[in-house]
Amino acid sequence: MDFATVTSAYEGLKIGKSLLKSIYDSRVEADAKEKIDEVMNQLGEAQDTLFSMREELFRLQSQNEEYRKRLTDDETWSKKVEQYQLTETAGRAIVYEYLGNPKHFVCPSCIEKKTIQILQDNRTSSGKYRCVHCNAEFPIKPFHRR
Repeated sequence: MDFATVTSAYEGLKIGKSLLKSIYDSRVEADAKEKIDEVMNQLGEAQDTLFSMREELFRLQSQNEEYRKRLTDDETWSKKVEQYQLTETAGRAIVYEYLGNPKHFVCPSCIEKKTIQILQDNRTSSGKYRCVHCNAEFPIKPFHRR
């Protein structure tokens, strides 16, 4: 059942209730008024139930859309991460290495936070690379003494 169906049913009951009320308001026998009262009460309850169902359906549709977006985001992230492999560098740092070109390394702390931050070479003799996002340093190249 979709939102439009619930809304149509709700509107149909609303019209039916209104018609019964107009009949009721005209001069009718007391016995008929009692039966019309009972039907109007039942229509009111059905209308309330449909209103609640409509609200719940809207909530579920919104939640479903949120889950679909999360799933899409997770699938996109998984495809990005598949292009990297956890590796130990010549300098003994454990980082993610890009499997394609151009070759580069990614901060493992940042990748856990679902962000890809390419490590930048400090261009020092220590061979360290730095993450510009979290400022962590990694000994990518082995230490060279001059």
